[in-house]
Amino acid sequence: MDSAADRVADLETVLLWEGEIDNYRIRELLGVQAVWASRLMGALRKRVGDRAARSTAHAPLRLTPGQQDREKRQSPDDYLRIVAGAEQPAARDPLLEDARRDLSVVAPETFAAVVQAIRKGIGLQLVYRSMNHPSGTDRLVFPHALVRVPRRWHMRAWCTERRDFRDFTLGRVANASLVESPAPARRSDDKDWNEITTVTIVAHPDLTAEQQSMIAAEYFPGASARQLSVRRCLVGYIVQDLRLATNAAKHKPPEFQLLVSNAERLGDAIWAE
Repeated sequence: MDSAADRVADLETVLLWEGEIDNYRIRELLGVQAVWASRLMGALRKRVGDRAARSTAHAPLRLTPGQQDREKRQSPDDYLRIVAGAEQPAARDPLLEDARRDLSVVAPETFAAVVQAIRKGIGLQLVYRSMNHPSGTDRLVFPHALVRVPRRWHMRAWCTERRDFRDFTLGRVANASLVESPAPARRSDDKDWNEITTVTIVAHPDLTAEQQSMIAAEYFPGASARQLSVRRCLVGYIVQDLRLATNAAKHKPPEFQLLVSNAERLGDAIWAE
């Protein structure tokens, strides 16, 4: 069960993205009685301080002007999670529709086996399908992390065949079984996992000045670029999922509207998979 502090933090997120909140909305979202809603409202008012106010004792708590701008770096994804998980169906606002879809199906038993291997520091014997071996090959791997990207799940693991750390798509894993052998290499040994690199994103230079200004306002308001701190081994996924151009001469608008301006410095990290 979520703690009271977690609930208040969630209510702060709702306040940020809806602009106001009252006791009835709290009861809708959390499924609590009126007394608890009042207590949570009191805790929320204390948490936000002068960033929000009520015009009367029974009026909604509203953000003071400028607060949405101050918090604009936050993502509405947390808000979507809170509303989608609301205790009462009436609170699941029909104006929200999450169109994201997982295209890669992961078997629960595969996911569970990976989780157990990571927690116990042991291996996984599996059959892994790839573009070079679509029918699958036997692999012994030692995973140390699960990675969620927009379209699918991966695990980061030491591969005994390659004798190196590799990424494995969970949807391509079959017949995973635990191997009670200690991992020969651990997360602390994974150089590309532990190295945090910077991906600098700008509007594509082939766009018109007006188009570049529009793109900048959409993706990095108030700045000319956006810098993302990314694990080196995950750079390729970021580039792919955000559809970022890495070569301005080859990757042209309108298909590409954003460019990795430091692609040359990132080198093979862009293509790592």
